[in-house]
Amino acid sequence: MTLLTSRAVDALKPKDQPYKIAIDRGLQLRVAPDGVKTLLVRYTVQGTSAVRQYRLPQDYGNGTGQIKLADARAEAQRIRALARAGVDWPAEEEARLQAEAQARETQAATDGQTLAEALREYAEEKRRAKDGLPLKARTKSEYTKMVEPGKIAKNGRKFADGELMTLADKPLSTITATDIKDTYTKLLGRSKRRADYAMQVLRAVLRWQGIKIDDNPLSQETAGRNRIVLAPPRGDPKPIPAEKLGAWWLAACASPRRVAANYYRFQLLTGCRGVEILGEKKYDYEPIRVRDVNLETGRILLIDTKNRSNHLLLLSREALAIAKEACERRKPEEPLFPITDARKTLAWINKQAGTTVQGHDMRATFTTIAEELVSGGVLKRMINHATNGDVTLGHYVGKGEAQLRAGWQTVADFIGNAAAEETARCTIPDAMPVSDSDEHDMAAVPDAAVEMA
Repeated sequence: MTLLTSRAVDALKPKDQPYKIAIDRGLQLRVAPDGVKTLLVRYTVQGTSAVRQYRLPQDYGNGTGQIKLADARAEAQRIRALARAGVDWPAEEEARLQAEAQARETQAATDGQTLAEALREYAEEKRRAKDGLPLKARTKSEYTKMVEPGKIAKNGRKFADGELMTLADKPLSTITATDIKDTYTKLLGRSKRRADYAMQVLRAVLRWQGIKIDDNPLSQETAGRNRIVLAPPRGDPKPIPAEKLGAWWLAACASPRRVAANYYRFQLLTGCRGVEILGEKKYDYEPIRVRDVNLETGRILLIDTKNRSNHLLLLSREALAIAKEACERRKPEEPLFPITDARKTLAWINKQAGTTVQGHDMRATFTTIAEELVSGGVLKRMINHATNGDVTLGHYVGKGEAQLRAGWQTVADFIGNAAAEETARCTIPDAMPVSDSDEHDMAAVPDAAVEMA
């Protein structure tokens, strides 16, 4: 049979009535009128003649809580292989989950566990299915803040309560579909994105605790008209405009606040997340320290990053020059960039360049540039995105250090060319910024506007 590609599956449109289409041997896709795509595995257990059907718990898609086509095919093959060996895995799994749900439901009803208690328990005890690792400290904090009251600033101003604060003290067994809908409606007045995020967390906690709610608007078993439709997570990248890239780089090179400007330049050249470079003391995230930089090989190994893997940076010549400057006359245990808040420096750079970018936009700019210059496989590894859901990249495509370093150098060359073109048209203003109180190192304006080694 002809196998459908992800692109072909994505192109399937909903109709007035639900319909099914075979996308692999024993694997069907059901498209509902509301556009939701579910995956059905058909199998026959050895020794029986009945054809059985099992719906995968995740809907098809690329968003959080959804399953990609390659993973769905692999899961279908696993279930069918067990069936040929006489094992009805879906039936066994359903029985196990029902038993666990019943046990949790009984416990929750007995001890009156509140949503706040359940959410904190989830944050501490939840383990990722693919590797068994706990949630990152920052993720735990984001979750638990949803059931905490807003803090009060020094000036007496009270910040907004956590998104799930209205349900925080309710026992899990007493939360109703109306409670969930009312909370979601109220949150929509603050932010659709945060409202959806809060509902995703609430759904995860209820599932983990095994709580069943009649007509739960977060359940796929509930009628579509009574369901809360959560939008898949989407980014909102705002990179440095291509026509302003050269001007931004020249302004960064000319900034008298050398350490902060070098931090932003380094982030732009590597595509790192800001927290991967500066760390975050609140969550015990370590910054890059002088001792972490191998100046001889131009390598920096980032430990336990956002996706819980280590990430090797292979520095371009320009990034290595910045790292060398940052390491000069510094102790091994010192942070590579000893700053806590460089926003004034970035504001000055933006003013000179006519841009409005923020710190996290450096990563978006790097990715936007690299997307046109290197292969998808190289780009994914350069920005440290997991490949576990991509069978091709994860199992068949290997990228050596030479290829990856060439990718980083290609981005640096592109930025350098943009700066050289801008140099021919304009000069850097002489204006000086208001000092950044938290920077520990100052330097004079460089003689050369373009510092591409």
